[in-house]
Amino acid sequence: MKIKTRLITSIFIVLITVLAVISKLLPHTIGDYIFDIFIIVLTLVAASEICNIMEKTNRKVNKLLTIFYIVFNYIILLLCNNSLNYHTTFLIQVVALVGYFLIILAVESLSKRNEPSENHLKTAANSIVACIYPSFIFSLILLVNHIDLHIGAEYTSLMFVALILAITWLTDTFAYLVGCTVKGPKLAPKISPNKTISGAIGGLIGGVSGSMIIFAIMANVAPLNLILEMCNLGWWQFILIGLIGSVLGQIGDLFESKLKRNANIKDTGTLFPGHGGMLDRIDAMIFVTLFVFVVLILI
Repeated sequence: MKIKTRLITSIFIVLITVLAVISKLLPHTIGDYIFDIFIIVLTLVAASEICNIMEKTNRKVNKLLTIFYIVFNYIILLLCNNSLNYHTTFLIQVVALVGYFLIILAVESLSKRNEPSENHLKTAANSIVACIYPSFIFSLILLVNHIDLHIGAEYTSLMFVALILAITWLTDTFAYLVGCTVKGPKLAPKISPNKTISGAIGGLIGGVSGSMIIFAIMANVAPLNLILEMCNLGWWQFILIGLIGSVLGQIGDLFESKLKRNANIKDTGTLFPGHGGMLDRIDAMIFVTLFVFVVLILI
């Protein structure tokens, strides 16, 4: 029954995500903003979960301002993205993140004057950490989502969003299948007792496979060839992207497992039956998104 529930939930997650990605094909960038809303909803839920985790480990946060940061960050993206390149937009978002820390500190100081200033600083610091992970890092996919404005090649954002998903999903799928079949020594028993070394290797194969699938689509579909030419990417770069992305995705998974272990919880939430919370579903994607964004910055 548990396996059936997990399978049904997986199909639902994949279906909703694929529909959100496909919506990017709608004219006049309407689909881009639909995808933005989809990502913002995911991030809002994940941010709430990370606040709960931090509170369980006695790290006080300003939950309201931590969650509102997602909206604040998106407003900055909207204001900057049409007139500035994505490098500059990213730098402005970093500066704004520092400014948001000062805002949280000021709010804490003014609203809780009877508490020591040291407590205000700790709460602001904890809150900005919760803003960075997952909100700031995961929101980089919104910059990727609007990169067509700056690259000059149609469907660039669609392909790189698909690349993030392909690496993440196939890493997870291959790791699960190979790990369950081969088994063997544990990868990190103190952090995640179910993960095996064989599963991690399977995940690497899955990540590279996902990346190469996207490369094959781009190489064999005429309108998409221009993306490879403009970005100066070949098959061996995609193998490297898939390999590194898979490694980082698995690190992201272990990182989130460590957070849960510290908080003494099994799942970050109960949103998805058989899968846990939102953060349980996007933990690997957060790190893959960061990596793919860095790749786009470099090229």
